[in-house]
Amino acid sequence: MHRSAKAAESKTYADELKGAIKECGLEITELSTHLQGQLVAVHPAYDSLFDGFAPANVRGNSKARTEWAVQQLKWAAKASQNLGLNAHATFSGALLWQTVYPWPQRPAGLVETGFKELANRWLPILNVFDENGVDVCYEIHPGEDLHDGISYEMFLEKVNQHPRACLLYDPSHFCFAMPQLS
Repeated sequence: MHRSAKAAESKTYADELKGAIKECGLEITELSTHLQGQLVAVHPAYDSLFDGFAPANVRGNSKARTEWAVQQLKWAAKASQNLGLNAHATFSGALLWQTVYPWPQRPAGLVETGFKELANRWLPILNVFDENGVDVCYEIHPGEDLHDGISYEMFLEKVNQHPRACLLYDPSHFCFAMPQLS
């Protein structure tokens, strides 16, 4: 059994894991499913590129790969609860990223349709996280459909302002190279 499934299904295992980490002077603050989240929503044109993030048994089968990714996130929700965590970091996936700078022009309604589909894929996952009392914290990132404030707000609207659809605060994105002062 995979460790994420085991942590989701066994509170005892989760407690043992927390204890082992604590013995090392560390604490688990959140789990992350960035690659699995990416695989929830992959544009078909990029199927083969993203297959490398999935286990061999689902490669070449986008439906199976998506189902695998969704299951991973659902296990992460329950594992987070079992570990006493209340936040989770992930990516949203990217059905539309290639349209950010489209040429030729994208057809009318494409973005709205894409965000509706993204919401359809994420609502069941968000509901499982909600059942487990855990927020889903999307990292706003180039290459993701949720790549800026406007895209996040569009997504939030499509998931009916779901209370578990949150943003990941990653201060590393605010670091810029500073010139040497002499």
